[in-house]
Amino acid sequence: MGSNSDDPSEKPAHHVSISAPFAIGKYEVTVEQWNACADADACPRIATDTSSKSSPARDVSWDNAQQYVNWLSKVSGKSYRLPTEAEWEYAARGGTSTRYWWGEQMRTGNANCKDCGQPWRQDGPANVGSFGANPYGLYDMNGSVWEWVSDCWHNSYKGAPSDGRAWDEPNCRVRVIRGGSWREGASYMTSSTRFKYDASVRHSQNGFRVARDLK
Repeated sequence: MGSNSDDPSEKPAHHVSISAPFAIGKYEVTVEQWNACADADACPRIATDTSSKSSPARDVSWDNAQQYVNWLSKVSGKSYRLPTEAEWEYAARGGTSTRYWWGEQMRTGNANCKDCGQPWRQDGPANVGSFGANPYGLYDMNGSVWEWVSDCWHNSYKGAPSDGRAWDEPNCRVRVIRGGSWREGASYMTSSTRFKYDASVRHSQNGFRVARDLK
């Protein structure tokens, strides 16, 4: 996990053993899925500039994502949550150790970003699943929208847990987002890319996917 050759926040590269099996969304949560929660008065209505129900839900805060997973858990009877940062990177890498899941060099046609090839448009992300899946069968882990994870932001991985659990702090308000978005260039598409936002901030490039424990 991480990288010793990119942004300082991705250092040090370190070994993590995921301690328990988990499931993670094949796609990012879509506008249609988000609207189901909004229709139930469990999530706020989000006004995005797209009419496509298959585009990723975005302009949602970390706090909003918590509302969604709480609602989904209630209606499904299964315990959904955001993935931990370690789980997210494990899933994004798809068993690879290269900079991108498809290799060391950027190649067009593998992600939704402004240097990544078609389909691309400046004003919004492509529909989920418009690009190929990674080796684990997961779509849009790189590009599309930044994805919230459960962890509190730390400026490096020094002292990070090695078992895949969330690295949290009491009363933490700055949370990690992963994966880059359609607005970024190729350098943001690496498996180790990470950034942060305040948990209450809604940004047009930020979305999420769900995870749950497999008992």
